[in-house]
Amino acid sequence: MAKENEETEGRKKSGFKWIIILPLILIIAVGGGIGGTILTSKFLSNEKTEAAKQSSNTAKISSKQVIVPVKKFLVNLANDGSGSDKYARVSLSLLVANSDNSKSVKKNTAVVRDSVINVLRQKKASDILNSADSIPNLKTELKDNINRAYGQQIVQEVFVTDLVVQ
Repeated sequence: MAKENEETEGRKKSGFKWIIILPLILIIAVGGGIGGTILTSKFLSNEKTEAAKQSSNTAKISSKQVIVPVKKFLVNLANDGSGSDKYARVSLSLLVANSDNSKSVKKNTAVVRDSVINVLRQKKASDILNSADSIPNLKTELKDNINRAYGQQIVQEVFVTDLVVQ
């Protein structure tokens, strides 16, 4: 009988220990999770603001400049020898110096569309998608071709707002 009493007392003591240990573990885990979330959000928000500052330094647009959206283009790309036709759907916006140039671009959208289509028709899907420099090179080529068609430096920058190659 004495052994049974000792056994039940031992179980009560070990059960009592678990009643104290489990809530402590739970409190430590929840506190660590909350603390980690707060610290992570502080560090990540600092990184995001630094990245935003860097990106804003690269693309400054003055109050006089105007961004002119251009309707979507759907263009057959040059044949790359695979036997299947490839298409590109592109949406662009053009950065111009002032509202007068904006009006000129809106008035003469045929010049812009013709210039863009002429450039894209000569490209293969691999020309557009294969390297990291392909999109910046395409944007420069589009800007130069549009300005050449206008006969003056009317477009300062080309922004690709949508691009799908199929």
